[in-house]
Amino acid sequence: MISVLIVNYFCHSLTVRAVLSVLADDPSSQVIVVDNSADSSEAGSLRHALPPGVELVVAPINLGFGCACNQALEHATGEYILLLNPDAFILPGCLKQLLNTMQADLSIGAVSPVAQWDEAGDFLLPPGQMQTPAWEWMLAIGQRFSVFGNWLSKRFRAYAWSCLSATRPVRQRMLSAVHMLLRRSAIENAGGLFDRSFFMYYEDTDLCRRLAKSGFKLVLDPAARVVHEWRHDPAKAEYSVASRWRYMRKNFTGFMLLDRWRQTFERHFPQRPLLFQDLGICATAPVFDLPDHQNGRWLLELSPSPLLIPAAFYRATVAPVRIPATVWGLLGPARYWARVTHPDGRESGYVWKIPQSVANPERMTPQPVADTMQSWHLDLAHPADEAALLGLFQMAFGHEMSPELWRWKYQGLDPLGTLVRRNGVPVAFYGGMPRSVQLFGVAVTAVQIGDVMVLPQERGILTRKGPFFLAAASFSERFVGQGREHALAFGFPSERHYRLGVHLGLYEKVGEIMRVTWPPLHARPSYRVTVRPLERKKGGAMVERLWREMSAAMQDQVIGVRDWAYVQRRYLDHPVTTYQVHLIRFRWTGTPVGIIVIRILDDEVELLDIIAPPQRVAVLVHCLRRLACSLGKTQAYAWITRQHASLIAGESGEIMPTNIPLPNICWTLGIPASELQDRWWLMGGDSDSR
Repeated sequence: MISVLIVNYFCHSLTVRAVLSVLADDPSSQVIVVDNSADSSEAGSLRHALPPGVELVVAPINLGFGCACNQALEHATGEYILLLNPDAFILPGCLKQLLNTMQADLSIGAVSPVAQWDEAGDFLLPPGQMQTPAWEWMLAIGQRFSVFGNWLSKRFRAYAWSCLSATRPVRQRMLSAVHMLLRRSAIENAGGLFDRSFFMYYEDTDLCRRLAKSGFKLVLDPAARVVHEWRHDPAKAEYSVASRWRYMRKNFTGFMLLDRWRQTFERHFPQRPLLFQDLGICATAPVFDLPDHQNGRWLLELSPSPLLIPAAFYRATVAPVRIPATVWGLLGPARYWARVTHPDGRESGYVWKIPQSVANPERMTPQPVADTMQSWHLDLAHPADEAALLGLFQMAFGHEMSPELWRWKYQGLDPLGTLVRRNGVPVAFYGGMPRSVQLFGVAVTAVQIGDVMVLPQERGILTRKGPFFLAAASFSERFVGQGREHALAFGFPSERHYRLGVHLGLYEKVGEIMRVTWPPLHARPSYRVTVRPLERKKGGAMVERLWREMSAAMQDQVIGVRDWAYVQRRYLDHPVTTYQVHLIRFRWTGTPVGIIVIRILDDEVELLDIIAPPQRVAVLVHCLRRLACSLGKTQAYAWITRQHASLIAGESGEIMPTNIPLPNICWTLGIPASELQDRWWLMGGDSDSR
């Protein structure tokens, strides 16, 4: 038996059409629909319209395509699993043909039909392309060097058309989850259906790689047909960008370095697309200037890419002077390219743009959470909101923050974060300050979460209808994740803040902060090293040197950049707190050992920061303990991430928990928590409050 999995998102009429097409072709199929809309009216419409016997699973939130399919698979009982998009529908005989192909060769793990763009079959959609860094490099080169681009474009056309016009099943490297029949045993051998970390896009690419590595074939069967009314919706681009980044990092060693090289290449060489006649802005389907008196084998390629990779194909015996209305209505606002090959081999190229005002895409893109919260007013916080935000801070935390400290924290930022108002009064704020970090050896921009606050009388709503969730989720959607301004976020939340974030699906734990304490060290002056306050005029070179050494030694960690610019701003120019920055050197050679940043308290010395490679930490802690003794303090202590606590504790330190977790934002697509688990180097100086 075939179990059919369909994920609905605000398109119940299309979903019902897909279901009916399956049951018309194979009434014995088990059909499972997962409603991802998180909307009771949409779920109600599905319950009313779906035929009897169809299983409906209503997800409480938008799980994303991959997770919804995984949930549907838990209800499936068939030996074969068909994935089907709601904007696709089966043509008669399709399922039987796919099943026969699968049963004829036990090594086939997945098979797909040829996809028609329209029901008449005038346009055929291309076979899938396996994405690799090498393929991305080829596309980047092709877009900048026309000779290579022309060759690559025509090679893809020849390959794609050979697959679509074949008379027997064709081996593939990649199949689309829009319409794919899978063997259940192949899914199990490949480690499961979809990796849950992919919200939308690339989950099928990842699955195909796993199937191939497990020894299964992937084939395209031209004798089976499905209609896929694919809509080019640029609004989904951010999901594609984010998932692409996750997929590449998961499957290709050294991808980040290769990607950085490719981006540098693209910046240095401007795009030089193939020659096309520019038809300008088109509100209706343009007319191509073609010799309509010529009959023969015409081929039209239509694509959102200047290389026409990928492209939909239209084969005709008369000149295709215009795109049919059935296909034109599926094109969203964007730029499009078309290439027409004449019967005599000549080619004509055209490019045009469809404006936003005339496009009418189906509502298939996940809506930002902010759109669903009608009882609050969400806005971005700006420097002009300072007085209101400081007032909110005092009411939320019970004490004041000085304007000088606030301006120092958010210096040069606009916006500062997300702000929720009720009747014009600020009730919640979720702020963040950019921080350059080294992510496994690669420089990226992160954001340090700070000043998360909710008006006390508004804290009672601990659900996704409350102001905290609206501010936090909207901040994440706007600023954090793949394809956004900041690759990742970090912070030191209170236990209540963290637990609420986990409860609402905003955070995942990737570490925790420990407290290490040492007794003061009564010892004679060291003949090996010297400890001196860092001189601002001469300290820059020393800090830069030590940071380079520390950075090189911690290529497998996530660590905030500790260069001279950071040391000056964070410690030397702090408007409220006085820090001591000490440079430790070897006495006889003058070679720098490292830098420690301390804060003098009533009975303690707090170690805020270290700038040195890990192998020299013991020397720095020894100097710290001597300083604590000379200052007459009872102990020294530091905050540090759990996996590094033993390193700095040494034999004399005592490690204690702080109950301060380290969260990873998981509301938007970003780096998986599993990759960041216990990989951070954070100390007290990395917080915004110490």
